[in-house]
Parts: sequence; C-alpha cells; structure tokens
Amino acid sequence: MKPRLIIEQKITAFVNKYKVLNVTEAGQAGELLALAQQKRLALKEKVTFYSNEQKASTSFSFRAEKVMDVHGRYIVEDANENVVGMFRKEFKKSLLVSSWVLMNADGTELFRVKESNETIAILRRFIGFIPLVGELLEIIMLFFRYHFSFIDLQTNTEVGQYKKITLLRDHYSLCVTDDAWKKLDWRVFAAMGVALDALQSR
Repeated sequence: MKPRLIIEQKITAFVNKYKVLNVTEAGQAGELLALAQQKRLALKEKVTFYSNEQKASTSFSFRAEKVMDVHGRYIVEDANENVVGMFRKEFKKSLLVSSWVLMNADGTELFRVKESNETIAILRRFIGFIPLVGELLEIIMLFFRYHFSFIDLQTNTEVGQYKKITLLRDHYSLCVTDDAWKKLDWRVFAAMGVALDALQSR
C-alpha cells in the first residue's frame, strides 16, 4: 500500500474545515488538493470542496441522494455536477461496527470501508452503559485511535487503510494499493475520508 492522501480537520467555533493534501515522496503532507468547509450546526446533506483556501472555485462535492435517509447513498460530483462516484452507509452493520460501501460512477460496488478493530468499535458504543464507571471509561476510549480498512468486494482482501495519525488533532492518512487506487476517482476516496469524520461526528 502507498500513502495517497492526508486529511486534516480544523475545528473552529462555527465551521469545520478539512484540508485534503497529497503525499510527498518522503511520506509527508504535501500540497493542498481541496478544502472543505462545513457549518457546525448545518444539516450534513452536502459538503463542498474548493480548489484553494480562498474558495474561489468549486472542485467537487458530495451530497445525500435523499434528505434524512440513513439508508441512502451519497453522490460525489465534479464542479460541473457530473457523477464521479458514490458511497453509502450500511446501516445494520454499523449498529455494531461502522461500515460503508464505495461505488464508482456507474454504481458498481467496489470496496467496503469498515472499522478495523471490531472490539474497540463495540466497546465505544456500549461501554458508557456500565454503571458507575461508564462515563469515565467513555472518556478513556476517546484516546484510542480507531482506523478503517478498505476491503475489495471481489477478493475480500484489504486494499487500503484510513488511519488517524495524531492523538489530539484529527489528522488522517489514506493508504491504498495501486490497483485499488486506479479503480476509483481520487475525489471519491477524499470524499469518503471526510465523510468518515463529518458524517459520524467524530
């Protein structure tokens, strides 16, 4: 696997900002590819990515196909509203372990994106219900980084990883194999990366 993208979130009083950066040969954050900005109290049906920090032009976006539909798809579109890919949340699976499916522009399902550590995923959901110590344990769980694996739906093999690379700040690294990277527009990977934070209130 090769590092492909680094996504950095910055939280302010009124907006969440996400920087999508390429990765240098040395494996460090490189130049800005896209900037997403989302009002913190706004509905999360659409997120727009701009080509620079001045937000002079739109690069791409993702939007919910249907408003307030937990089973619905999110459509990733370029600046001209042409579909470049899609993703959807697997609601039933996500009750225990967060799970998404990535699709190409034709709607063909290519990859499953799920939490890598199922034990931590389940603990995070239910540990707060333990009498007396639940709230303390929930705070402790915040310090456990949790990552996502990209699984090829044809071969059932891991072809990518999305990892939090800092303890306190929300900085993430996306690593994907060459074959998987070629199957999907990079903007779909970037949109999925931001969605894993923005749509799950991480």
